[in-house]
Amino acid sequence: MRYIKWILFISTILEVISIILVTRLIGGGWTLFLMILSVFCGLSMLRNTGISGLFVAIATINSGRKISLYQLLWPFRFVLAAILLMSPGFFSDLIAAILLLPLRGKPLSASYDNSFQHQTSANNDDIIEGEYTVDTSTQDNSAYYKNKKLPPE
Repeated sequence: MRYIKWILFISTILEVISIILVTRLIGGGWTLFLMILSVFCGLSMLRNTGISGLFVAIATINSGRKISLYQLLWPFRFVLAAILLMSPGFFSDLIAAILLLPLRGKPLSASYDNSFQHQTSANNDDIIEGEYTVDTSTQDNSAYYKNKKLPPE
């Protein structure tokens, strides 16, 4: 916890340095435009994800699929990247871009066996297995069809 103050102080200095370097490189107007654009990107990301991203993480945990910790934290990374995009400066935009990279990590747990993986993949098919029988001896609908009048052709 005592390092958070230092991390915030260093990141603030890096933000200011990045704004100065980009301003020297492309000019003040374009720098301001890029900063406003990144704020709108961050706002739209937050508006589209919101709390539903956390529900996705909880549903993923409950599904029991093989997933890495990095993938499990995707909704949290997405929200953090949106907040970083809304902050002024380009150092935070770089960190947000790194957070949004679709990297794959190692699976969270290797305790799943192949039978469980086969069982979950079989559940995704559109095949319903079962048996059925038709007992025609108890139902005699021939009288219904004889008395029914068909419309003229």
